[in-house]
Amino acid sequence: MSAFISTTRISRPTQRAVVLNRSGRKFVRTAIVLAVLSTSLFGFVGQATAGSESSQAQFTYVTVSAGETLWQLAERVAPNTDPREWIAQVVSLNGLTDNQVHPGQQIAIP
Repeated sequence: MSAFISTTRISRPTQRAVVLNRSGRKFVRTAIVLAVLSTSLFGFVGQATAGSESSQAQFTYVTVSAGETLWQLAERVAPNTDPREWIAQVVSLNGLTDNQVHPGQQIAIP
């Protein structure tokens, strides 16, 4: 008995270099320039805005007394406003996660 052995050659696909014509190269150059400019421009605008906001923002602070709540603070500090709206502004302004305050805590008021 004779054995038949077959060898098959597996060819790899050839890799072709990407070749751009003149308009393709121009497009790529333009895209790179726009990306660099937009990154620089947005970074500059963000820095300018942040700097101007921090220099203009000045707040009045109130120190929380023992047993005092934001509702009581609202009645004491802003008696002519709706306490719910005032509390919402205080929570947002101070980055609080809830309406809880602690004795000695300083709260920026709107």
